[in-house]
Amino acid sequence: MTDLGWGPSLGENPFPPANVQVVSPLFTGALDIRWDDPRINPCNSAFDIVGVNIYRSDTTERGPYTRINRFPVGGNFYRDMTDNAFEEQEVVHWPQDYLSRGESANGSRFTFKTKRCPIVKKDGQAITANSPADVQVTINGVIVPVHEVFGTTGEITLINTQTFDIARQRLNDPILPDENAIVTVTYFYNRNLVKQDLDQKLWYRVTTIAACVDENGNPLTSSGLIETPLKFAPAITNHQIETMDYIWREAIRRNNWVLEQGGERVKVFIRKTSGIPCFCGIDARTLEIGQQPRNKCETCFGVGFVGGYEGPYDLIISPDDGADRRVRQDPSGRVLEHQWEVWTGPSPALTQRDFVVRQTNERYSIGAVRKPSSRGNVMQQHFSIKYLEENDIRYEVPMADPAGLTWPECRIMPPTTTGGAWRNFPPFGPHPVGEHDTIPHTTDKENIPDEREIRGRTAVWENITY
Repeated sequence: MTDLGWGPSLGENPFPPANVQVVSPLFTGALDIRWDDPRINPCNSAFDIVGVNIYRSDTTERGPYTRINRFPVGGNFYRDMTDNAFEEQEVVHWPQDYLSRGESANGSRFTFKTKRCPIVKKDGQAITANSPADVQVTINGVIVPVHEVFGTTGEITLINTQTFDIARQRLNDPILPDENAIVTVTYFYNRNLVKQDLDQKLWYRVTTIAACVDENGNPLTSSGLIETPLKFAPAITNHQIETMDYIWREAIRRNNWVLEQGGERVKVFIRKTSGIPCFCGIDARTLEIGQQPRNKCETCFGVGFVGGYEGPYDLIISPDDGADRRVRQDPSGRVLEHQWEVWTGPSPALTQRDFVVRQTNERYSIGAVRKPSSRGNVMQQHFSIKYLEENDIRYEVPMADPAGLTWPECRIMPPTTTGGAWRNFPPFGPHPVGEHDTIPHTTDKENIPDEREIRGRTAVWENITY
């Protein structure tokens, strides 16, 4: 395995665990990751294995990935589950934690902010707190009623008027804090979220951790540990019920050969489903009520998360089937309609509202995706793409500028994408991670003299001509 030219040798990095699988424990908000002990791999015999690290991506198998375990896992099992942590009697300091302290300019309100936010309900998939019953506030040891809870930003507003006690049939004066009062708040916050609704995909990669010390026990790295490079750990999802066998792997390779001969090279952007929220120039309360980011925001491009899209990633799709390009009149003016059905391979995983960029810079939105599969292993992806008008915000998503490329020049995509994931490399790696900004430009045939070589712009043209 170490002579294939792609992987780490015994003197460099340990190999990842084998037979990684993600299975559901059959309740919401949890996934179980299982793997074989990396110590039993003969290629790891020279390493002192400490454990494994587990990485998760909420968008695509190419990343970005975030480590979800705090310390190396020594066993062969890890449960990734939604964790709503309990924060008990957090002290509210005067005046650092207060947004308003009864000033007349702020309506005489007492509002403070928790140190951890957003505040969530006790149960559920990180449901944002919106009820006074979701928190408990005490002032000098006395539980006081709460007027409003805005869990998105962790803001809690106290009642500053008299309240009616139904049991005693009388009005009670409000209990309000001052600079000498001891105020505490008890609530729940989300520490880990496993979200799978709306066809959201979760991808995992498991790497091996080994000690890296010299013969005297002195660390050779800053942490004293070495780890499998992430690109050599395959991406695993819970939708794969069984591990793919060689028969279907060969079917994918042959499908990819068909695309290489007659397909169209495009770039694809994957819509973000998680990340840093973008408030699009408006306050958090307006965004929480409207549940819609600004469509012309150049920070999130109407997605709601900073950056908007992951990518671009290299993709080959089936060619245009001759669909009509028609101009239609609608209430906003004339628009161009161009839509057709295409198919591609299993990677990267696509969902509705992703978009592709052709080499003409025409951008097409991806519609509903059909995924023929065998026991959860996706073989193909079928979907329709529809032309986007040039005033669409998705035309503002940045692409790599080809102005710096020399002409003529041969720019090819990485072999793990142009040759298919299984042609040039064995099925155990490397597995692409991150973006690929290479742009297919001109071809270059080594057996044809440059003085009479005719150059094209795609590998398909090269295959047909020579």
